[in-house]
Amino acid sequence: MNFEYFWIYEALIEERQLDIGFDLYCMGHIIWLVATVLAAIVGSNIYIKQKERNKEIIKKIFAITLLLSEIIKDVVVLIIGAPMIDYLPLHLCSFAIFGLMFDAFGIKRKITTQMIAFGFFPGAVAALLFCNWTCYPFMNFMCIHSFTFHAWIVIYFVMLYRAGEIRPEYKGIWNTTKVLIVVAIPVVIFNRIFDTNYLFLNEASEGSPLVAVWNIFGTRFGLPGYIAGAILLVIIVFHILFVVYNALEKVSNKKRG
Repeated sequence: MNFEYFWIYEALIEERQLDIGFDLYCMGHIIWLVATVLAAIVGSNIYIKQKERNKEIIKKIFAITLLLSEIIKDVVVLIIGAPMIDYLPLHLCSFAIFGLMFDAFGIKRKITTQMIAFGFFPGAVAALLFCNWTCYPFMNFMCIHSFTFHAWIVIYFVMLYRAGEIRPEYKGIWNTTKVLIVVAIPVVIFNRIFDTNYLFLNEASEGSPLVAVWNIFGTRFGLPGYIAGAILLVIIVFHILFVVYNALEKVSNKKRG
C-alpha cells in the first residue's frame, strides 16, 4: 500500500499536475460499491432483528457518527492546509447530517424520512456511482472519507426502509423538491460570490448525468437553463424512485401474504 499521497488535497494535486487518481468503475471503485451493498444488506439484516430500544440507539449512533466524520474531515482539512472554502458542508449529502440527526432524535420525523428516501439516499447513491473525488488515489484520506460518508447514508436508509420505518409517499416528492429549491437558492448565491460549485449548480460533475443536462440546457440557455434542467432531472428521478418503491412494496406484501 502506498501512503505517499494519503494527506494530499485536490488543489495541491492540480498545482503539481499529478495523475494519481482513479477511473470510474475501475476495480477499486467496484470493490467500494460491492462493499457498500454488502454492508447495507448485512447491516439491515441485523437492524430489523433488534428490539425497538436497540433500533433507536443504532439510529443515534449512525447519526452521531456521520456528524463526527464531517467534523474530523474539517479538522484534517485545516491541519493539512487545504482551502476550507472547497470543503464546506454545502453539498446535498452534507445536509444529510441534519436529516439523520433529526430522524434519529425524533425531530420532524415524517418530513425527514421523505427527505432521506427521495433526497439523501439517491444523492448518496449518485455520489458513489459518479464520484467527484476521482482525482484522489484510493489510499487517501479524502477518498476514504468520501466513500465511507456516502455509504453510511445508504446503509442508514436501507436499514430503516427494510424495517418499515421509512415509507415513501407521493407528496414526499414535491416536499423534497421544495426543500431542495429553498436550500439551493442561497447556495447558488454562495457559489457566485466565492466561485465554488456546491450542489453542482455552477458546473456539471464530470461523468454524471448532469453533463447531459448541461449539454441539452446549459449550452443553449446558460446557467439558468442548466439549473432548470437539473430541477427537471431531479423531479423525473424522484418519480422513477417512487415507482421503484411502490414495486418493492408490492413484492414485499406478496411475500408476507
